[in-house]
Amino acid sequence: MPVRLHEIDIPPPWQRALDHLRDHPGIIMILGALDTGKSTLTQVTIHALQRAGRTVAWVDGDVGQSDLGPPTTIAMAVVKPSDDLEKGLQADALRFVGSTSPGGHLLPMVVGAHRMVQLAKQQSAEAIVINTTGMVHGGPARALNMHLIDVVKPDDILALQAQSEIEHLLRPVEQRGQCHIHRLPLSKRARQWSREARRQIRQDHFCAYFQNAESRAFGFSQLSLQNTFLGSGMRLSREQLADATSTLDAKVVYGERCSDGLYFVIQGRVRGYNLSILKEVFGVEQIYLFPYSDFESRLVGLCDATNDLLALGLLQQIDWVNETLHILTPLSETLFRKGKVVQFGSLKVDRSGQEYPLGWDV
Repeated sequence: MPVRLHEIDIPPPWQRALDHLRDHPGIIMILGALDTGKSTLTQVTIHALQRAGRTVAWVDGDVGQSDLGPPTTIAMAVVKPSDDLEKGLQADALRFVGSTSPGGHLLPMVVGAHRMVQLAKQQSAEAIVINTTGMVHGGPARALNMHLIDVVKPDDILALQAQSEIEHLLRPVEQRGQCHIHRLPLSKRARQWSREARRQIRQDHFCAYFQNAESRAFGFSQLSLQNTFLGSGMRLSREQLADATSTLDAKVVYGERCSDGLYFVIQGRVRGYNLSILKEVFGVEQIYLFPYSDFESRLVGLCDATNDLLALGLLQQIDWVNETLHILTPLSETLFRKGKVVQFGSLKVDRSGQEYPLGWDV
């Protein structure tokens, strides 16, 4: 995150807020819609606190346009007064969300931000600056921001708005009287980014991240597999898979019987009435089908025993017979030994960094 203050417009209201924060450092949350200058305000705030001699932690919660960690992650870095911001920052800790959008991932967003704040406190940060996503409208946005505020308990909120576009988020917090809200205007340098431009930035970041990645193999039994059914039940036999293939009239390459139903990985289309027959054959009420292609180029997070992210990975293929994951990752040999968890993400990414939704062939 190179900081060039001579390129940044600091409006007087921003300066007044910074003066307050220098004297009253604490947990600072930055809220605003897309393209309101949250990243710029984050840089200015961190730099001002650092110059005041404070040890500052930056928590970057913008999973779509992260300035600190790779896309799909929440990142944290501690900045000491002696650190040179012009050289940029490296994340000290990461959490995997598995998506470039908070929608549908509210719980990992809140849990991840809380974890990063706790780690920052453990490293004796005097101030913690939290940059958030631009998702501010709609029911999920209200839920995300309200629960995030409840969990991290900010002392100050820096609210960027051109007029009153995030008042629906601010007023309920203000009525509780538990933190100081600074309503700030947009910087003149706030830039408008198209959806395609944002996608291209993410693609460039993904491509650079996986440039020197190597393939590593992980057995199902070696790791805790999360955000997937894999490894959570009893593997079906070859005979059972053959019966399922015959009944569904589609190739079943893998299956598990779990306490909540049957899970199958399939190739081909399945007719609804065939599922009813299969439920009778296996004596279950629920059957869940997953296309084979969803396990190719799937973005995953390789984590330690505390679920903190060690590195991203791309699932190249699964050896279904030997229950082995082949994952492309920049994870070093040293960190490889710390890997205890593979978390499955909600999108696919190819080697060029291009994103694809699940269900698409790459």
